[in-house]
Amino acid sequence: MSDLTSKSRIVSNLYALAGVLVFLFLTGLNYLIFMGLQSSPGFIFTSFFLQLLILLLFVNHLLNILKGSGYIRFSLPLKINRVLNNIILSASYYCVIFLGGTKERLEHDFVEFNASLTRVTGIKYNAGEILVLLPRCMQNSECKYNVVNNMENCISCGKCDVKSIRETIKETGVKAAVVTGGTQARALVKKYMPKIIIAVACERELISGMFDVPNCEVVGLINERPEGPCLNTRVSISELSSTLKSLIKK
Repeated sequence: MSDLTSKSRIVSNLYALAGVLVFLFLTGLNYLIFMGLQSSPGFIFTSFFLQLLILLLFVNHLLNILKGSGYIRFSLPLKINRVLNNIILSASYYCVIFLGGTKERLEHDFVEFNASLTRVTGIKYNAGEILVLLPRCMQNSECKYNVVNNMENCISCGKCDVKSIRETIKETGVKAAVVTGGTQARALVKKYMPKIIIAVACERELISGMFDVPNCEVVGLINERPEGPCLNTRVSISELSSTLKSLIKK
């Protein structure tokens, strides 16, 4: 509990510091504009654009925090939200390096926060509107049966999670596929045109995929990598099942 409180205090302090820096930055810009650079339309336009962008970033992030906490149910349109989040994430990489943190931890938190935003809306979907995308590395590396695009080829030996995932998919009735990479995943999204995607992958692949489909909700489930990246990865079947059941109309 104390560790959680400590982390919350650190985050609050970081946002307070960011707020002070942004305030000083905007104050400096406005001072330059009104105290000697009024004759430079290009500078005025650029400073106005930067201030508007910073304001949008803060408003969007505030709405996301309130939405993720369950206080509100709305946010900016998905495509705008995704673009602004991309800007924040890109900028955060530099902050993390400066503060001595890790890029992997930042990506992990970003994926989980994005998933929580989707869950708290309470929006339900028909099973046919949901697409589950799974990575090829979830299949046992020694298996000779190809389950890419057709999980029915699985012989249910139980050496990997494909058997349990296939049972969950049949139980819920959603669309699902094992894919080899982003190109194949995008092709399936274009083919099925889902309203929401449940994607299982590592943090880097999940974030890349989110920005590849700006008009579609994405819930990312981070895979487990007991043998290292891209080899015999796992996923929590209970989390996958509960996520699907929370999204499907009864």
